Amino acid sequence: MAVAQEVHLADEIHGIPVHVCGVGKLNAAIGAHELISRGVTEIINIGSCGSVNHGMGEILKIGRVYQDIDARPICDYGLTPFEDPESFIQIDPTSETSCFSSDYFYDHKQVLKYSDDYLGMIKACNVFDMELYAMAKVCRKHGVALSSYKWVSDDGDFAHWAENCKMSLEKLTERFHFSL
Repeated sequence: MAVAQEVHLADEIHGIPVHVCGVGKLNAAIGAHELISRGVTEIINIGSCGSVNHGMGEILKIGRVYQDIDARPICDYGLTPFEDPESFIQIDPTSETSCFSSDYFYDHKQVLKYSDDYLGMIKACNVFDMELYAMAKVCRKHGVALSSYKWVSDDGDFAHWAENCKMSLEKLTERFHFSL
């Protein structure tokens, strides 16, 4: 996960160690690589996310993840130059839930600073975060299984993130019958 506050600073959940990578795609990639270097064969990503399509506290299993990258004119928005042209990484084919990962925190009060493509992805995807795409790419490269459960903690307004995050984590622990 990105920050320890997302799990009330717990070191483990049901005997599974918690690894905090830090916020953003670069930190997430480093964190995933550190775990893989230690011999981890499966990563379960849990954490908060934003959404303009789902309500606070809703818990979603992510199926595919998109990235915020703009390398035009070399390739279309969302594609990485000089790699196979894929618009998303599939992490769970049984889930239709989509996540858009960006290094921008979406703030609905500052919509003028974002590109139309970015805003289109915020609306088109079920949720948005700042880490999952990078984790998915590192896991795929190293053949490591990845699953992700996100809870909606904001809609582009960070003012109540901590309390919404706590509420959502409580719902997650009830759903999966564990405690922190």
